[in-house]
Amino acid sequence: MKSMTGQSAFTVRSTETDQNGQATLPALVGYMQEAAWDNTATMGISMYELLERDLTWVLQRMRVEMFRYPRHREKIVVETWASGRERVFLHRDFRVYGADRELLGQATSVWLVMDVVKRQLVSVPDFITAVEVVPGQEPLPFAKGKLPQLEEVRYEQRMPVRWHDIDLNRHVTNTRYLQWVLETLPPEILEKQQLKEIDIIFNAESALGDKVIATAGPTHELDVFLHKLTSSETGKELVQARTKFGS
Repeated sequence: MKSMTGQSAFTVRSTETDQNGQATLPALVGYMQEAAWDNTATMGISMYELLERDLTWVLQRMRVEMFRYPRHREKIVVETWASGRERVFLHRDFRVYGADRELLGQATSVWLVMDVVKRQLVSVPDFITAVEVVPGQEPLPFAKGKLPQLEEVRYEQRMPVRWHDIDLNRHVTNTRYLQWVLETLPPEILEKQQLKEIDIIFNAESALGDKVIATAGPTHELDVFLHKLTSSETGKELVQARTKFGS
């Protein structure tokens, strides 16, 4: 079987918008993941098919670039396709369109396969590699390389992991991690500027009852910040991210 491009339509709901009536980035990433689920289901490799084998998809990295945020009740289409495979890393791209095929944003992502019983990453199984990767469009540059380390911590918050933070994989959902990364910045930054880009790496999982320390600080680049989420219990780095804001 060959992979194929998927298209999923969404309407921005009021509960998914910010104080300006625009869709939040966590909401948009949520749409992208729903589109990915729809697309993998057509090939028999959705999360449900993996869970039947005690396996699951895990998002390892995502780089998102937004040109315009859709508003409440705006209809959008998310296109997604498998864009490449490197050893255990499976790449998937997204493009978000508004009316008249206006390109609102785009993203590239890296996925791994995890054994849900052993909580360990595994080699990509044969039933997934049997799906031939045929990129639907020109692949975006793969998200690779290390992010700079956060050295100057200027902002810090502590986030307890609660019931509604947990997803089907029984760990903190990646959109909640994304939300915590952004909420570490003060309102004066979030209110006055628009998030243009984010590159986020998911390094480890956290579970119900954990406490997460969220830190952030500026870089030498204007309107660019580095972020880190850390487990207060183990000291393990959970998430690393770089954000870029603009007018």
